[in-house]
Amino acid sequence: MLANVKTQNCGGDETIAVKFDAVTCEFPARDEKTEGYIAVKDVTLDVANGEFLSIVGPTGCGKSTLLNVAAGLLEPSYGSIQIFGESLRGLNTSAGYLFQSDTLMPWRTALENVTTGLEIRGRSREGTSGARATMARTSRS
Repeated sequence: MLANVKTQNCGGDETIAVKFDAVTCEFPARDEKTEGYIAVKDVTLDVANGEFLSIVGPTGCGKSTLLNVAAGLLEPSYGSIQIFGESLRGLNTSAGYLFQSDTLMPWRTALENVTTGLEIRGRSREGTSGARATMARTSRS
C-alpha cells in the first residue's frame, strides 16, 4: 500500500498540474469472509506542470490506483484531487492515459498510439506536436 507519499517540485514550472490531498482509496470486501482492501492511504502529492514523475513500487502497492484517480476513472474514498486548481469531477479530459496491459495497437507507431485519444476526439492535428515534444523529452534513446 502507498501511504503518506510526498514529493517536491523537481522540474517544470510552479503551476500545480495535479494535486492529491490526503487521498485514500478503499475497495470493499468481495464477500463476507474477506476484508476490504486499502490500496492507497493519505497520499498527498503535488505534480508541477511539465514535471516528469515516476511512481515505483511492488505489484499491488497502489501505483495504478493513483493513475486511475488522476485520470478520473476512480473516485477516492477520502481526500480530494485537483487538476490545474479545479476539483476533478468525472473523467480528466485534459490528460491522456494509456493502460499498461495489452491495449497498444502493434501496427501503429508509439506516437500514433499516444495520440489515439486525440484522434477519436477529432483533435489529432493540434495535439501531435505536443505529444511528439513530450515523447522527445522523456525518451531514453
